[in-house]
Amino acid sequence: MEELPKPGWKRTLANRSFWAVVTILAATTFLHYFRPNLLPSAVNTFLTRHAVDRILFLLPVTIATYAFGLKGGLLTLAAIVIAMLPRAVWVSASPVDALVETIAVVGVSYFVIRIIDAQAREKALRQEADARQLQIQQRLNEVAEQITSELELDHVLTKVIQIAEELTAADGGGIALFDREGESIRYPYLHNLSEELADETFLRGEGVAGEVMSTGRPVIVGDYQTYPSAIPAFAEAGLTSIVAVPIVSGDRVFGALSLVSTNRVKHFSDSDVAILTSIGRQAGIAIENARLYDRMRFYARQITRAQEDERRRIARELHDETVQMLVALSRRLESLATLPEPLPEAAVERLAALQKLIGTTLQGVRHFIQDLRPPTLDHLGLVATLEGLTGDLTDDGIEAGLTVTGEVRRLQPEEELVLFRVVQEALSNVRRHSKASHALVQIRFHPNSVRVTVQDDGIGFDAPAQMDDLVSTGKLGLTGMQERARMLGGTLVVQSDSDEGTAIAIEVPTQPDGSDKVTTLS
Repeated sequence: MEELPKPGWKRTLANRSFWAVVTILAATTFLHYFRPNLLPSAVNTFLTRHAVDRILFLLPVTIATYAFGLKGGLLTLAAIVIAMLPRAVWVSASPVDALVETIAVVGVSYFVIRIIDAQAREKALRQEADARQLQIQQRLNEVAEQITSELELDHVLTKVIQIAEELTAADGGGIALFDREGESIRYPYLHNLSEELADETFLRGEGVAGEVMSTGRPVIVGDYQTYPSAIPAFAEAGLTSIVAVPIVSGDRVFGALSLVSTNRVKHFSDSDVAILTSIGRQAGIAIENARLYDRMRFYARQITRAQEDERRRIARELHDETVQMLVALSRRLESLATLPEPLPEAAVERLAALQKLIGTTLQGVRHFIQDLRPPTLDHLGLVATLEGLTGDLTDDGIEAGLTVTGEVRRLQPEEELVLFRVVQEALSNVRRHSKASHALVQIRFHPNSVRVTVQDDGIGFDAPAQMDDLVSTGKLGLTGMQERARMLGGTLVVQSDSDEGTAIAIEVPTQPDGSDKVTTLS
């Protein structure tokens, strides 16, 4: 592995460069005034004018400029001028020629300094551009990551606007979308702009967003106040310069991403347009994914409702027909055992065995009905039904309890059903997999939401870092819980570690069903 430079390496390099410049400058100055007579006479005669000495002064100037930049080069050049002038004015036998040579060397040195400085500036600009490009790419990757990891438009598109603002140094921004009919346009997502603008609606072709969404091409407006199709409310909000790009996926235009400056003129470059166009494509993918996901959730909700209706129908038929027939059969067998004429002992034993079998079957059917659709959920509500679930778990040898906090109330039927199914699945996992000895169900009623937590002291498992990884890990039961929570706009959190037990918490926004009557099992 390559050894990294120590923290003070730049300071050490600067010190070495400084002393190199000083040494070369001193040596050149000494040579300029006290050149030893070491060369052949013919050469010494050629060098008597000290032109070569003066040319050698370019060396420390070059080194100083490379090492310390423009200021270092100019300071070194000043030192060289001070070093050369005394010989040119008072020592040289040809002062005029010496001054001309000195001026020529100074001019060439200054030219060298400017060339080196220009190269350094160009290199710095390239590095800055590369760093800027890297930052842009990182932010674009962040947009892509947000889109692939989040299906809620409110979270994704708000983040998209913030990143677009940062990359273009804009004052604010927004995303305009079509309404459901595709006729009018509004800005449901705004950042650093008045929220009142979100209430404004306008038709196709109106405003910058309308133009972009009609043509499918980017639009730059230098002064929105003089823009012919300006929306009055946006002009009054102080919008000055605007750049807008279409939000597209494939050939379909979903909306427009707009970035603005307020109360100042800003020049949006072609680079800004290119960046925003890329972000607009990503936002289009996000919108399309979210809408597909919404449709999938709608279909899932419809399927779930159909399943629950079918469960209710089967449970009702089992209760009204199968259970009643089993009860009637049990009573007939009981009447046979009490006939006036005594039955043979073998027949009595067979009748007792049949009655026991019918009782076991009846109990199993009732448990099956409870699992399909407990009647208490419709008649008594969520709390009473969960009391029954924890009681069943206690009957199976696991000590279970239920705690309720907050103002207990009835919820909408779908809300109670979702919470019941999640707790039912969680307690089923406790029974089958956890090897727990204790379990606790907690219900917390908040004014606008309900939170239910199921905890156990079992063996636990390695919970995935992201809930969306549940499918890949084979946790289909937990996946079903998560989808049920999402159907109501709620959240599901799973916390578990090996030998540390498991806690599953679901929280959903709720609306009271208007019933003040709450019944719990004693």
